[in-house]
Amino acid sequence: MRDTRALIDRVTAADAPHAERREAFGELVSRFQDMAYGCAYAVLADSYLAEDAAQEAFITAWQKLGQLREPAAFPGWLRRIVLTQCNRMTRGKRLVFLPLEAGALVSAAEPGPQDAAESRELRAKVLAALRSLPEGERITTTLFYVGEYTQEDICAFLEVPLATVRKRLFTARRRLRRSMVESFKDGLRDERPSRDDSFAEMVGARLRPFAQTDWELLSALAHTQPGAEAQASDTWLAERRRFDESRRVRRHYVAEHAGTGRPLGYGAVEQSVYGPRYRLHLAADPRHLRGGVGRLLVERLTADLREVNAVTVSLRGDASRPELLALLEGHGFVETSRVLDLRLKVSDAQDLAPLLPVAEELARRRVRITTLAEERKRDPDHLEKLYELRCAAELDDPARSPLRPPAFDREEAALWLRLPYVLPDAYFIAVHGDQYVGVCDLNLRETAPGGVTHGFTGVRREWRRQRVATALKARAVEYARSHGYRTVRAFNSPAHGAVLALNEKIGFRPRLSLVTLEKCLREVKKVEPALYDAYAGRYRGGDDGPRPDFVLTIAKEGERLTAEFVGQKVELFPESEASFFIKHFYGEVVFARGDDGRVTHLLWRERGANNTAREMRAAKID
Repeated sequence: MRDTRALIDRVTAADAPHAERREAFGELVSRFQDMAYGCAYAVLADSYLAEDAAQEAFITAWQKLGQLREPAAFPGWLRRIVLTQCNRMTRGKRLVFLPLEAGALVSAAEPGPQDAAESRELRAKVLAALRSLPEGERITTTLFYVGEYTQEDICAFLEVPLATVRKRLFTARRRLRRSMVESFKDGLRDERPSRDDSFAEMVGARLRPFAQTDWELLSALAHTQPGAEAQASDTWLAERRRFDESRRVRRHYVAEHAGTGRPLGYGAVEQSVYGPRYRLHLAADPRHLRGGVGRLLVERLTADLREVNAVTVSLRGDASRPELLALLEGHGFVETSRVLDLRLKVSDAQDLAPLLPVAEELARRRVRITTLAEERKRDPDHLEKLYELRCAAELDDPARSPLRPPAFDREEAALWLRLPYVLPDAYFIAVHGDQYVGVCDLNLRETAPGGVTHGFTGVRREWRRQRVATALKARAVEYARSHGYRTVRAFNSPAHGAVLALNEKIGFRPRLSLVTLEKCLREVKKVEPALYDAYAGRYRGGDDGPRPDFVLTIAKEGERLTAEFVGQKVELFPESEASFFIKHFYGEVVFARGDDGRVTHLLWRERGANNTAREMRAAKID
């Protein structure tokens, strides 16, 4: 291996080919990766965070190596960059820290319960003892045991005399029992970057735009995700292929090693039907995802989202993927929901014959099972009655929206009915006399290949535990069977215990738990909710405006401010005491006051397709 000075000279040589410069820097990474990791681990006490800090330090070193005046000073210069990264993480809370007991030093073997408990207890003691050491001793000890570094190497990295290194090691050994030292050394070496090539690959990662020739590559990445099942991966791939880039925005990239071109991961953001709301998709090996590749993808995609003026971005992923959750939480995402992804293979569904008496018993009680398609022909008030039923059924739902539902609007409801995923003949309604008492539906949203999705199931409180939901679900399964669907997919909140039990009785089986994490890309200011009292009331558009008959209701609901209009209700998020934005569409509200300080009117701004904008002034009428 060439010495450090020769490597740095080659990296910084202006006339050297890029590939040779990369290769020389790769040797620097190989030489110092364990030392950078050990330094970060001594500060952060977590292997994942230490890897991230060390990788970012090397990326910074690659970008700024030309500023290093004396190549011999590289070890100490790198150490300062590592410590800067660690300080940024702890000060800015960029990443989520785990308890020390859940940190590194995880054994590769699968111990029995007693061995595992003893091992965890020992690790906790080791980490607690290590953290009790003064910082100088802690870093020196970690560097000594992380790799094959001499005391002279450690001197150069720490920029201290040899006698200081020897004294720190001697003192630390006296503080730590021999069993602790051996456990710490073995665990640290099991986790050090030099154990394989993945750390160096992540430091050398680069992004390129996704090409049409990359679909086979994406298929391979999707099918090799931890816990990935062929059907779930096929569903995810089908959704990516169906995305219509002529109508909505998508940015997606492949991460690959700069030197070898080896694929390391994939990332995409896709615009939803709600213009400012985007979905994030990531596929990569867990080690790559929690390291440099994950950071590279998320930061580039975040920059793209800001460029297209996105308001929120969310990802729904496997809740058993800690590296995915830690990556996103470290970049400002917060959990908004958690559901079970259930699948019913229609051919394996239970025999529906025993359920026939249920429908017959309900019929004797004058409860019939009909469909939305039939009710559209029979009852002119079907949409209003269906809306009222759903609102009533959701009253006891622990996972419902914190906002009160808006007033019914026939035009808005009719728009929903025309959405392409709605199946009116698969929307089943239980009717008693002239009252709707229960509902469940099948639709074409987020379906599995060859399948249909089971949507909302709800029953009025006074009709629960009378097998209304059972009869509705039996009808839905029979519909799927008779129409040739192979799979029915359902999403169940863990809070919906009764519905989950009924689904499992019919034959649904949980595939995985899905967690949704969301990040708001616009800053939400903290304001006193008492301020909202002055804004609450009704506002009407002026006669000279584009919508003179437009009436907007502003309400304070707890500590939230909402706007309701034509069957819709949205939460208003403050950017200042008077200016608010909306997440579901490109909308803004600015409240104005008169000379006496009272709220007189608001300005309602919207941006539609092709960035067309309109503004409406609405006076406060009560």
